[in-house]
Formats: sequence, C-alpha cells, structure tokens
Amino acid sequence: MNFHPYPAYLCKNKDPMTRFWQPLIFLLACTIPAIAQNTLYDETRVPSIYISIDEDSLAYIYANVLSDHYFSARFIFDDTERRDTLESAGFRLRGNTSRYAKKKSFKISFNEYVSGRKYQGVKKLNLLGEHNDPTMIREKLYYHLWKKSGMPERRANFVKVFINDVYYGLYTNAEEMDKEWLGRVYPDKTGNLYKCTYPADLVYLGLNQQVYKDLQNSTATGGRVYELETNKEEDDYARLVDLIATLYHEPDSVFAAQIAAILDVNSFLKSLALDVATGNWDDYGYNRNNFYLYDRPDNSLFEFITYDPDNTFGVDWSGIDWTTRNCLQWLNPELNLPLAEKILAVPQFFEKYKEYLDTLARHIIEPDSVFPYIDSLKTLITPAAIADTFRSLDYGYTVASFENGFIQKVDSHTPYGIKPFLSKRKEYLLKQLHPSGTADPDPASPISVSPNPVNDFFVLTTGISPAKPFQVEIYDLTGRLNKTVRVEPSGSSAIQIDASGLSSGLHLIRISHESGTIIGRFIKN
Repeated sequence: MNFHPYPAYLCKNKDPMTRFWQPLIFLLACTIPAIAQNTLYDETRVPSIYISIDEDSLAYIYANVLSDHYFSARFIFDDTERRDTLESAGFRLRGNTSRYAKKKSFKISFNEYVSGRKYQGVKKLNLLGEHNDPTMIREKLYYHLWKKSGMPERRANFVKVFINDVYYGLYTNAEEMDKEWLGRVYPDKTGNLYKCTYPADLVYLGLNQQVYKDLQNSTATGGRVYELETNKEEDDYARLVDLIATLYHEPDSVFAAQIAAILDVNSFLKSLALDVATGNWDDYGYNRNNFYLYDRPDNSLFEFITYDPDNTFGVDWSGIDWTTRNCLQWLNPELNLPLAEKILAVPQFFEKYKEYLDTLARHIIEPDSVFPYIDSLKTLITPAAIADTFRSLDYGYTVASFENGFIQKVDSHTPYGIKPFLSKRKEYLLKQLHPSGTADPDPASPISVSPNPVNDFFVLTTGISPAKPFQVEIYDLTGRLNKTVRVEPSGSSAIQIDASGLSSGLHLIRISHESGTIIGRFIKN
C-alpha cells in the first residue's frame, strides 16, 4: 500500500539528523489517517477517485455484468488537499438493473486482497451512477432529508470517477451499510442486520427458519430475500421469524403491545412517512423492496431502515402520479404487506404516522427549508455533471436535461422537476391530512424560532410572559430529551438558546408553565 499522509519532504530528506528522527516521525505520521478529518464523505467538494485496472479485467467486468468477482486495482483518492494511494483494492460492478445500464455503478473493497484493511474507517465504497436521474442528486437529497428527520445517518457525497485515466462521470459515493456503519450510528454493532429485497413482504410462512432462508429474490444477481449481512456463520433467523410471526396476529390492542415489544414502531412509521412524502415507491410500502432490519442488542428491538432511494421526487415507471397520491392510502392494494397494513390499522400508530407526515410536510420537504440545499448541490456538481458524457448514454440526457430536471418535466419517467414535485407534494400532503381546510396555520403553538434552520444559537419567542420560572425542554424525534433550559421571569418573551451541542435534524420544543404547555419545532443544521 502506497500511503503517504505526511509531507513528501520527510521521505526525501537525507540529512543524518533527519534519518535519526525518521522512525519516530513515521510512527507519528501513521496515526494521521485515524485522527485526521475524514474527507471521504466531504459534502463541500467533489473529490476524485482514480481506478487503475488491467484492461482485460475491465473488459471482463463489462462483458459479465452479473459477476460479483472483485478484480485487483489501484485506488487513488484525491480531494485536492490529500492524495492517497492503495494498491490491490477490489473492484467490481454493483446494483441490480443498473448493471445493464451503459453508465455502470461500482463497488470497491479495500479488504478484498488485504485482510482487515480499511480506508478512512470503511472497508467498502458504493459508487452509484444515477443513470436514470437527469439531476443525479435524488439519492443524495433523500439521505439528507432522512438524516434531518432524525434517522441513522448514511453518509453520501459526490465524486468524480476516472478509470484508466478516462473520466467515467459524476457518482454518488454512498456509505456501505455494514458492521462499520452499525458501529458508527448505533451503540452496539453486534446484532443481526438483514438486507431485504424484492419480494420481501414479511408474510408469515411458519416457524421454520429454513423456509425464509430459501426464499430467493428477483434481483439480477439473485440471493436470499432476507439476506443476513452480519454474523453470517451463525446464520440465525430466529428473531426475524419471531418478528414475522408477530405480524401474523390481528391488529388489536394485544398486537400493538406485542409488535412494540419487538420492533421500534416509530422508526418504521418515520421511514414509511418519509418514503410517502418523497414519493419513494420502490420501498416496502408499495413494492416490498429495499429495506434493512437491524436487531439491536442494546434495546432488543428491530429497527427499520430504507435504502436505495433513487426512484424518488416524482420518478415514475408505472403511470402513477406520486406527487398527488393519497398519503393515507399509499400502500399497494394488490400486495400483502402485513408490517405496514397491521401497524397502520392500530389507531395510535396511525395517528403517529399522520403526525410524522405533517411534520415532514411543514419542516422537512418545505421549499423554504430544502430549496437552498438543492441549489447548493446543483452549484457544487454542475461542472462535473456537464463534463460527464456517460450520463447521456442511457436516456440521451443533455446539459438542458440536467438544468431542467430541477424545475420541470424531462421525460416520461421524470414527469416532475424536483422543486415542483416538493412544492406540490407538500400541498397535497396537507390537504389529505387536513381535509377540513385547517392545514395552513402550523398547529404547533405560538412558539417561533429564529433563525430556522438553526446553527449554534437561536432566539425563541414564546408569546408568553410567565410570572414564575419555567423550563424549556428540547427533544429529538425519537423522544429523547437532549436539553433543558431554566428560564427566569424577565418581562420579555424572547429567549436565547445555545444549540451548539444538538445533533442535526428536526427537534421538538416543549415549554411548561403555570398556564399550561406549548409545543414548537425547529431544524438544526
């Protein structure tokens, strides 16, 4: 591995004193990758990834698109401030139908030929071609909104990919959802992670684990419908079968308690609500596809995680207008989807689902909140996108297609620009949630937050002036109390709050005083 994170002059200087100190300098320098800022997923720039691979190996990869064989390649990462080289990295195609696209997607494995090796803390990279998205930002945008909704972050950014010195285009660099990822976003990474692909309906087929293991998916490369991604040697499906067996019961009060004892119901409802709000139909709720179930050892609950959200923000392949589709009747009526059907049949869960949708409409997909972010992505990637000639190979996308994809229809499968989709989707969500016409005023309270989204500080205006001290409590969307501020009476209804220690995403404010309780919401950048 050719890896030089320390200055080049340290390697070249032949002074005797330098040679004396070089072993110590080398030891110190070797620690830099572990403590330096991680730039692999830097969202403020578009790094370059260079792959050097034998031409015969590359020809084999393109001639055998269903092969998952890794070929040895040199990997170079260059973010203009650091340039790292790793020899003998594994390189292959990835994806399902995208394997047949002319603009391919790729997977890189740093530990395929060097056991245990990581680069900037990860073992694998996913380079997504986004060949059917004229803007190439939909997947990245979804993961941004996912994080803002308080869900476990999947890091993603944009990179330029070069293979044997040829520019193969702009790619989304999406974090591998594996044990390293689990260890970063959860307290305990030792649980079973199941990757669920079409047709993963979670329908009960008895208590025999082998029946579920034998189910084969319909992806191009095949494999289990419920694929165990961790702890593969144990190959234990007992808890997954328990979850599916729980869904076999009728959705009554007993079921509500039983499902809440094995599944983080809120994580499922939030994930479903975000899919519905963003028009992500290639999910569990409409297409029984593209989700993970993580059996968390720290709380003994399964957590539901959406992935592969490229068919979002108006993308359609079946003649359905996902912009206006009723959020309260989203599920595919032709499929048996017990996880969604039975949970939404429980009144308290259905009300929570509607609450999440309302919050998403008002604060997450709200144009004033998300449009500046979309504009920043467009500005960031425009030079690399225009230079990407591979993006035109599948659907003939031009520079005009890239520009128009943000604001208007491009073709039959992208009938909406991203911005019009979000504006119209918010409008229809609120109409469907509040058919009586009470959708316009935010029902939260007289609380206002400025600025919103929030950076390190914000001013909270409450509209109240209590005579006695009161508390301001700030919660994240999981219901965890993150901050408490005691406020003394001052005659002013404006309060400055330090938000520097809060995580990114949506937060709830709760104020209790002698006259009652009021609730507000804000987004932390």
